[in-house]
Amino acid sequence: MTTTISAATACITATFVSKFTEGHFDISLGLNGILAGLVSITANCSVVDPWMAMLIGFFGALILVGGHYLLIKVKVDDPCDACV
Repeated sequence: MTTTISAATACITATFVSKFTEGHFDISLGLNGILAGLVSITANCSVVDPWMAMLIGFFGALILVGGHYLLIKVKVDDPCDACV
């Protein structure tokens, strides 16, 4: 259950942050947010509470979005955001 909560929270967070930063919903950033939420919760999914999983997904998405814009700023060509 915590894995799903983290992935869903990261997807929603990344999608809404892209709305505020770019002016439109970026679906690819939202899908990468799902992956960021899954990666963030993988090591500790069996020992955290659901509210902690939500926080982990939220912060995982913020790190993803920050890395996304950092790669753009330093002009690294990453078409799939796979390095973040």
